[in-house]
Amino acid sequence: MKKNNLLLVASLGLLVASCGKTGPRKTPGGIEYTVEKAGKGEKLKEGDTIMVYFASYLNDSLLIDTRKEQGVALPMVIQKSRDKFDLMDGFAQLSEGDSAIFILPLDSMQNKPPMAKPGDKMKVHFVIESKYSVAKQNAKEEKEIKEYIDKNKLNTTKSPKGVYIAVTQEGTGAQPKNGDIVSVNYTGKLLDGTVFDSNTDSTVRPGMPLQPLEFPVGEGRVIPGWDEGIAQLKKGSKATMVIPSALAYGLQGGGPTIKPNSILVFNVELLDVKPAPAAPAEPAAPAPAK
Repeated sequence: MKKNNLLLVASLGLLVASCGKTGPRKTPGGIEYTVEKAGKGEKLKEGDTIMVYFASYLNDSLLIDTRKEQGVALPMVIQKSRDKFDLMDGFAQLSEGDSAIFILPLDSMQNKPPMAKPGDKMKVHFVIESKYSVAKQNAKEEKEIKEYIDKNKLNTTKSPKGVYIAVTQEGTGAQPKNGDIVSVNYTGKLLDGTVFDSNTDSTVRPGMPLQPLEFPVGEGRVIPGWDEGIAQLKKGSKATMVIPSALAYGLQGGGPTIKPNSILVFNVELLDVKPAPAAPAEPAAPAPAK
C-alpha cells in the first residue's frame, strides 16, 4: 500500500459528499458525485468512527481497491472539516450503508497521480459499511467467541477485563504480579486457525531464533489481553487465551494478517516468573553545610 499512499491522500483530501439519493449532484466545493445506493442506517456525524471501503480510478483504470487489497473495511474517524474541499464534511452528511461515487477533476488537485495528464479525472467510490459502535462490536465478538469455545470444547473462565482462558495444564508455581518478569512460549492464531506468530515453530519465523518471550507483566509491553491473561496463570501452566479485539489490536489491526477487529487465540506456556527488579535506592541527602 505504500506506493498508493500519495493517491489515497490526494483523493481523500478533496472529497465531500451529500446524502442525496438520485442523479448527479455537486458538492459545495463543486465536485460532482452520485449516491449509487442509499443506506438504511443511522446518519453519520462528527466524532463517529466509520468502517469504509475505498476504490480509486484514473479515468477507467483502477488505482486502489481496499476491498481487494485489505479484505476488510478500514476505520476512519469523522473529524471537523478544515476547508470547503474536506472529505469530512461529506461523510458527516452520509448514512450507514451509503455507496457514493465522486468525480474529481485532477487539474484541481494539489497532489496528482504521477501518470495523470491535464484534463484527466479521478473516480472515487466509497462504501460506508457501518458506523463503529463499541457495544455492537463487543456483542458481535461475544457471540463469535462463544461459538469458537463451544466448537473447540474449551473449558474457559473469563478474566475481569474479558479474556477467556482455558487452562489445559495447571502450574504449581508463582502467579505473576505487576512488574514481575515472565517467560512465555506461545503460538498465536486467528479464529479460522491461521497462525500469525509463534516462538516455537520455525516455519512461522524462518531464520529467526526460537526463544521464550520475556516481558514485565502489567507495564504495556504487550497487547492488553496478554497482560491480563498471563497474570491469571501460575508458573508451569499451559493455557489457551481467547482475546477480544479491544484487548488485542482493535480497529487498527496488526499487519496484513491481523485485520481490524480481529479476535486472537494464543496457546501459551508460562515457563518462568521472576520477581520484579528492586527499585533503585534513593540517593542519600547531602550533609548540611557547617
